[in-house]
Amino acid sequence: MLMSKSAIQRLGKRLEVPDGATDEALQLLEDLLIDYDELLSAARGVIDNLCDALEWPVGVTHRLKTTDTLIQKLRRAKEKGQSTNLARVQDIAGIRVSGEITLVEQDDLRDMIIDAFERQGHKCTAKDRREDPMVGYRAVHVVVALGDRYVEVQIRTTGQDLWANVFERIADIFGREIRYGKDPEAGGEAAKNVIASMEGISERLYRLEKMAYEGVGTHGGREATLDAQKHLLDALRSVLEQIETIKGGLPR
Repeated sequence: MLMSKSAIQRLGKRLEVPDGATDEALQLLEDLLIDYDELLSAARGVIDNLCDALEWPVGVTHRLKTTDTLIQKLRRAKEKGQSTNLARVQDIAGIRVSGEITLVEQDDLRDMIIDAFERQGHKCTAKDRREDPMVGYRAVHVVVALGDRYVEVQIRTTGQDLWANVFERIADIFGREIRYGKDPEAGGEAAKNVIASMEGISERLYRLEKMAYEGVGTHGGREATLDAQKHLLDALRSVLEQIETIKGGLPR
């Protein structure tokens, strides 16, 4: 039997405090993630069927948050005085659709995903993180409500996806809190400079994507969008080399 929303909320309250992760609570969390995994598989099937019919070159991946990641999320919120209702967390189960698409095609894909799930009776909410990014992160998200559970679908262009993957690597090295605008835990000024560079690249990528599709100084369309990004995608790859160099100089 699926856990009720109130039971999930109570579980979250237990896990957000240091001594709350008892064996019983952890087992309940594992059971909850099994429920989410089944929903994720069903939602992935809908996305796969939709993308198989597209002419655009996109790839689909999915992931389920781990118990450790969820507990850390709850405790971060608790420390900030913003206790999180575990039953309302929308990104426990996630699907990512990314590829060589323009901003307009990204919008079209968002609409098709919403239509596919709403025709099955599921409510969807779209979140556009392109104009107002979080520390440079840009994408379009669709949150699908499957009963009392949620699956988050991230839709990214090639540039948005590479940027996010590079930034995740940076966060792994310099501290996960940088994803929320906090100072790096390691790397000092060198790490701060890398983060500032990443935010600048994100802004330039988005500006080029918009200009290319609108045809400002180009022929517009898909090829212009992809061509305009090439030097910035190369810049992102070079950032990976920079952070590995910085990492090599950190105390072990």
